[in-house]
This record gives sequence, C-alpha cells and structure tokens, in this order.
Amino acid sequence: MSIELIRKPKQSVDPLKVLETAASGLEFEIERAGTHELHVLMPGVWRDIGLWFTWRPELATLQMGAPLELKAPVGRVDEAARLVTMVNERLWLGHFDLWADDKSIVYRNSALLTPEGNLDSMQGEALIKGASEAVDRFYPAFNFLIWGGKNPDDALQASLFETAGNA
Repeated sequence: MSIELIRKPKQSVDPLKVLETAASGLEFEIERAGTHELHVLMPGVWRDIGLWFTWRPELATLQMGAPLELKAPVGRVDEAARLVTMVNERLWLGHFDLWADDKSIVYRNSALLTPEGNLDSMQGEALIKGASEAVDRFYPAFNFLIWGGKNPDDALQASLFETAGNA
C-alpha cells in the first residue's frame, strides 16, 4: 500500500512586512519605498543609522545596507580598504564595504530565505540589531581614519575600548 502525501502550497510571506513590524516595535521610523524596498531610521550612539532592505523574491534573498555617510579621501583609499578588512575580521554578522564608485563605507548583510520569503520576527530583529551594533562599534574607527587622520591600526585601536564598571 502506497501513501501519498498531499502538500498544500505554502503561502508567500512578505519579509519586509515582518521587518516593518520589528522596527515599529522598536519605535524606529519606517518608510516603504516600493514593493520590494524598506527604509528604517534608528538612533545610534554616534549618529542616526539609516538602513535599507531589499527583497529579491526571485532569489529568495533579503539584502540590507547601512551607509555610514563617510567617504574615503582619494589619497587614503588604500588605508580605508585596510581598515575595512581589519574591522570585518572582528564581525560575526555582516560586513563593511568600501564602494568602488564613490569610496563610501557601507555596512551590509543579507539573509537567504525560503522561496516563500519566510522571515520570523526574531530574525528581523537580529538583522536590525546586528547592523546597529556594528555601526555603533566601528563608526568611530572610520571617522578617526577619515577625519582624524589616524592610520588604520590607530583608528581601530581607538575605537575598541570597552568601559568597565559604572561611574
């Protein structure tokens, strides 16, 4: 005797709606910029952080970016690229990029989802919090390099201090 499994087609879910709900719960500003794009503005330690999310259903991929609004000066692109590499070695999630066209520094991450776009609220919140932690932690290093004139080693070291105890 043969048993056939009948599978119901899974309902498609909009992962950007899940992110909207997560960001709304954290009281961040949200703007839907079309069917497949979402912008979130959240407070950061050093500056407000603007996130963009793009959903590519044909690839079942959610991409995220957070531009730092810092650009490597023409004469310091190699140093900025070195700092990006040094910072990325310390990240568990996502990475920083130095964009070739305008030399801007951007935090990026992505998530490969099911074909239906399943993303639970914990995943959405983890993407948002991961970006916030990375930008808050390493923004000073990029700022020290670009505006403070520090070399990559000194810029990174100056941003890695950890406070201990309470004042």
